[in-house]
Amino acid sequence: MDYHQAFAISSRGMSLERLRVDVAALNLANAHTVASPDGAVYRPMRVVARTSFAQALDTAGRLHPAPLDVRVEPTLQAPLRVREPGHPMADAKGFVEYAGVDAAAEMITLMSAMRAYEANVAAMSTARAMSLKALDIGGNA
Repeated sequence: MDYHQAFAISSRGMSLERLRVDVAALNLANAHTVASPDGAVYRPMRVVARTSFAQALDTAGRLHPAPLDVRVEPTLQAPLRVREPGHPMADAKGFVEYAGVDAAAEMITLMSAMRAYEANVAAMSTARAMSLKALDIGGNA
């Protein structure tokens, strides 16, 4: 068994989940930012990862780590308009536009990404333990 592939797959998974945590934390950090005077408001971001199963198969039909297309894209979430007439950034009608970040959804993203990261760490640890055990068995023969 080629343990390098198992390590590579887990490593890619951990990198992806780390990026998901970073983006969710960025969204939460900008949840209460208001629109700038020119009307630009922070757009929540999402990590989009795509791969092709066909690219993961070689000519013999064996599975290999496929290239992963990872992008961070803004969502289409509309800004949240809150009536705060005393706010210095309020418009003529007294509304302030905040970033349209759903804190509950971002917390769920954080938790699921952390669980997936932990699963990849466990998979890598298991592959490491198996490779060490194989070396022990091979050395005693």
